[in-house]
Parts: sequence; C-alpha cells; structure tokens
Amino acid sequence: MFFEDFIKKHDTLVTTREFGELTEILDSRGIDYIAVGKHAASAKQKLVQSSRRTAALAEVISREKIRAAVSKQSVELPRAAFGLGIPVIQVIDNEYAEQQNRLVLPLCSRIIVPKALDSRRLIKQGANEAQIKTFNGLCEVAQVRRFKPKKEILDELGLGEYILIRPEPYFASYFRGRNITQKLIDSVKRIETVAVIPRGNEKFKNAVMLKNVDSLNLIYHARAFLGGGGTMNREAALLGTPTISYYPQELLGVDKFLIKEGLMQRILNPKEISRALHKLAETKQELRRKARRLVKSLEDPFDVIEKEISSLAAGY
Repeated sequence: MFFEDFIKKHDTLVTTREFGELTEILDSRGIDYIAVGKHAASAKQKLVQSSRRTAALAEVISREKIRAAVSKQSVELPRAAFGLGIPVIQVIDNEYAEQQNRLVLPLCSRIIVPKALDSRRLIKQGANEAQIKTFNGLCEVAQVRRFKPKKEILDELGLGEYILIRPEPYFASYFRGRNITQKLIDSVKRIETVAVIPRGNEKFKNAVMLKNVDSLNLIYHARAFLGGGGTMNREAALLGTPTISYYPQELLGVDKFLIKEGLMQRILNPKEISRALHKLAETKQELRRKARRLVKSLEDPFDVIEKEISSLAAGY
C-alpha cells in the first residue's frame, strides 16, 4: 500500500472508497480511515459515483484543518480540495490515464512524477509544467525498500512452489484490452502450480485464489510473477522476482524503464509466456542482485512529497 508508511509517520486524515479489499487491507494494517463513496463499472455510474464522492469528500475534509491534500491518481480528492482552497499534491505514474488526468491536473499545486514518465503527455493533458516535480525513482520503491521477507506465509497458505498471477485492470476506465488471464492460467498450470491475486470477486479455474493477503511476500517467494497490470509488476521487478508483463496496452514509462534495466519482460501470448517461464525462473538469483542494486540507487518518492508538503503548507 503506497501511503502506508507516510500515514504512520504523519498526522493524517485517511479516506478511501468501498472497492475490492481496500477497507479490509486498511483494517489489517491498523489504519484508521473514513470510507467515502463506491466503485462503479459503467461509464454513467462512474460519473455518478465520482460526483457523489467528490461532494462527500468536500463535507468530510471541510470539517478538518487540512494543510495539504495528497493522493495518487485520484480524481475526487483533488477536485474537492481545490474547491476548498487546499493545496493539492498529486502523485502520477500513469501518463496514459487520459480521462482522469485531464480532470485533475490543472487543479494540482504540485504533480509528483517518476523521471521515467513522459511528462510531455501530462502537459498536453493540462498540467502546468512549473508544477511538475520529478524524482529519480519509482513509486514502488517506497514499499520495496522497507520490505522484509517472511517465508512462513507460504506454510500458512499451504503453498509450495508457484507462479503468481495478477489479472488485468479490466474495471478501470482507461483499460481497453482483452482479458486473457484464464487462458494464461490454463497454459501455465500444465507445468506449474498457479496462484492468483484477484482484483475483485472474479473467479478463475485451475488456480489457487488468494484474497486479502500479504502480496509483497507472495510476490517475493514466487518462482515468477505474471502481471496484466502495473503496480504489482513493478513491485515484482524491484524485488528481483522474474517478471513478465502481459499488459495489452501502451506500456507506461515506468514499465519501459524496468524492461530497459533487464528486470521485466513483456510477452502477450499465453503459450509464449508458458514456454518462457522455466528459463526465466532460473535467473532469479541474478535478478535479485540486479534489483537490489537498482533500488539502492533510486530516490524514495516520499522524500519529494514531504518536501513539497512543507513548502506548500507554509503558505496556507
């Protein structure tokens, strides 16, 4: 969870929405929060729920003395905070989330982005170039750098050796690809045990379904990680777990960076992924060493975020 350490270090008001296992994860981490709004599937309902959530957030945060509103790829918090005159710090690592970015980038006091991201796209989407602050790293560095492996989780879940899969973000408004996860499972399960961390309540055959689990530990101990999305792919790569992305759309700048560094591959065909797995899994120790060196060399995004909060809040 991106903001976990930041939340525990600072005096924060945490808001979330009811979606998937978000509230369960916050409960398991002992983080107090206010649940505001719900997720929606259709375009119309996304608009309706987003509008309702923006209004509800305005009510919640107007009752508090907020120095700055900090979010990652959020639509509703920046809009509510901007309307109340609160400085907005938005963390962006997806330059292709066109609709969301256009709605909020013009409202942001600061936009924190990884150096690997194509900032030119953000400017075209409405960002003020002077408000963009880059850091030499990836958002996932924050979690990975503080991670400590715990192998006992495998005994608790009854897992031996396994391939871990994270499905595509099929519910996201920016996603236009096909869902090939079941085909991938069917191809891989002939030679490997397959475990899946689902995004919602979806069910997959021929796989161990894992919900509300310690994802970083499961990624770390997997023989390989296959991801149809983004965040967990990058976590896996930075942990040195052999990683294949099957995200079907234009790759984000942060993913291209990891491919260039040799920590991630991209293969879109399930049968080709299955064929590549055995050889890839044998490179795990080499990838571990390479990943450790890279993580050590990268900036932590929260160093930048904390600096910008202090700068903005001083004038509020």
